[in-house]
Amino acid sequence: MKLEDLGFSESTYGEVILTVSLGDAVNSAPMGILLHGGCRLRLKVYRTGKTYELIVEGAEDCVLNVTSDPLLFYNAIFKKDELSYCPAELVSSPRIRGCDAYVECFIRGLTHHESYISVLLEPVLVEAPDRTVRVYSRVGPAIIEALISYTRLSSSKEPRERERLMRKIRIFREIVYHSSRNPAFREVADDVLRRSERMLASRNTSPDKKGYYVDV
Repeated sequence: MKLEDLGFSESTYGEVILTVSLGDAVNSAPMGILLHGGCRLRLKVYRTGKTYELIVEGAEDCVLNVTSDPLLFYNAIFKKDELSYCPAELVSSPRIRGCDAYVECFIRGLTHHESYISVLLEPVLVEAPDRTVRVYSRVGPAIIEALISYTRLSSSKEPRERERLMRKIRIFREIVYHSSRNPAFREVADDVLRRSERMLASRNTSPDKKGYYVDV
């Protein structure tokens, strides 16, 4: 199975739970992954975390655990001891049980930056029993939530509620921009925001007795 078949992209981050080990130490953490050059992967690992420490100290491989289960992402941050592991096929780092697909990788290069390292990965095994599985992306849910907020904005009669919905739409747009460089996704997010701003502007005016519109 190709990385593209799992939904990995050079322009849009795929969200996985990365497992890395060094000696007896194992750590799992959510990570955003980009396709690199068609056959490799790249990720940023920030200094504040165990994953950074293990990679800098010499970890040689990792596993990308592909899942859309929010509880597994939650446990990977707050309840790591509740994650259940099983051996990988070709690397020393373990897999997390219950995921939809696995990508086993060797770490092939590090580029050090001020607050993070850029890590180059070489996949050696892609395992996805269900060929419909796709890596989780924040872009789709953010756009859908922005559209839901837009439809609520159109029916809301309460100024405070309209402002609250506008704040959410702006946040969802930022999520799209942060998660993807794809111009089509960014244009959709921009368009939803523009339409929402026009709607809010029209809702914040009402006709006076002479038929003119005034701010309310």
